[in-house]
Amino acid sequence: MTNLKDVLGNGLVKTIERTINDQCFILGALDKPSRKLPNGVKSEFKRLLSFFERSTQPTSKIHAGPKYNPDGLLLALQMSARGFRRLWAARLGLGTSEAAHKEHWTRIKALNRRIAGELAIEYDNLKPVADLLARLSEEISRFLDHPAGWLPPIPSDEEAELVIATIKRKVYTELHTLVERRLLRDHLADWRETDQYSGKGSTFLRALGINSIYENGAPIVTTVTTETSAEFVRDIRGVVYRAIQGNGGRLQAEE
Repeated sequence: MTNLKDVLGNGLVKTIERTINDQCFILGALDKPSRKLPNGVKSEFKRLLSFFERSTQPTSKIHAGPKYNPDGLLLALQMSARGFRRLWAARLGLGTSEAAHKEHWTRIKALNRRIAGELAIEYDNLKPVADLLARLSEEISRFLDHPAGWLPPIPSDEEAELVIATIKRKVYTELHTLVERRLLRDHLADWRETDQYSGKGSTFLRALGINSIYENGAPIVTTVTTETSAEFVRDIRGVVYRAIQGNGGRLQAEE
């Protein structure tokens, strides 16, 4: 089971935690007259009013931008696809994984039926879109957490964290749509074909069919570049590069 740090990365989670701490106010004893409020509650009211005042002030733009070596992203995509494919090969009974076991054929069929009928993109804990999204987000977050350098002015640790967190949020938003398209919408005809299998041997044929969909939707990048893997890399690179460049960052290849 993935947790928030697995999906969003430590940097973004730390930013979220800090934001929650800064915007959490303990206001007990409000049933009492104001003159009898405990000093702790009065202090929280002062913090709350200060927060309201700060929120009305224009925020200063952080001008620093991270620089990234694009080679690292290729490795992140390779790791993501491999982890996703291994997980689902085990669930389909076509491989093994410590993170998953073979699912009963009725559950795989139920997932297939829902996707083919455009009723849902998941069934119970069988969530291919969420699984691939989690792995891509985790590996891409690691890539983004370690820029090769910074464009001047050099930011403080807090400023750097905020810039990278903003880039991650943009990436995550676009990735969800992209992953759903690559795994489901682009292969809806294939999902419907595998849904038609029945009778003896249908479980194995369905597993092969779904695995083939995943092979095309999330190909493992190797030294031998195919049209499918090249398209996968272009799609993900586009999302990540737009987020970096849209927030003042740069790829080292651009210099």
